[in-house]
Amino acid sequence: MRIVAGIAKNRKLKTRKGHDTRPTLEKIKESLFSIIFPYVENSNFLDLYSGTGNIALEAISRGAKRAIMIEKDPEALKIIIENVNNLGFENKCRAYKNDVFRAIDILGKKNEKFDIIFMDPPYHDEICEKVIKRVLKNELLKEDGIIIAEHFIAEKMPDSIGELNKIDERNYSKKVLTFYSR
Repeated sequence: MRIVAGIAKNRKLKTRKGHDTRPTLEKIKESLFSIIFPYVENSNFLDLYSGTGNIALEAISRGAKRAIMIEKDPEALKIIIENVNNLGFENKCRAYKNDVFRAIDILGKKNEKFDIIFMDPPYHDEICEKVIKRVLKNELLKEDGIIIAEHFIAEKMPDSIGELNKIDERNYSKKVLTFYSR
């Protein structure tokens, strides 16, 4: 796995052995960043269920100002931190070991706001809508921000969640990217 574009283009990322994390495939990552390109420059980026940090680190490489990564698995968190350090992104990234719902509540109490929020939860959980509702409750999304959920094709996402509307949906065989904004 590697960074596709930007200041860290072609730099390799460390991944975990086995199948405990599912990094977003390069083809999907390239498509994702083609779609969100107008949002990335100087953005505050939140990566929920961060895994290896792949998506947030790609955002930083492409010009995001700051990224926060949430991952509850300690082994995955170690890999995220190694990747951040290897790319020299320590001043722009923070990785936290926490449950996503608890992290969202903490970020809300700190009045954090994000331009882009990306989530790729374990597919068997089918909790994207619930996570988005918690994000909205804690007012983490900036007024003109975007939320992207990567999910299994069996998880059907509604046309609207609270004040957010589905603005795009891309199917990649068994994976789907669903985009929401106001």
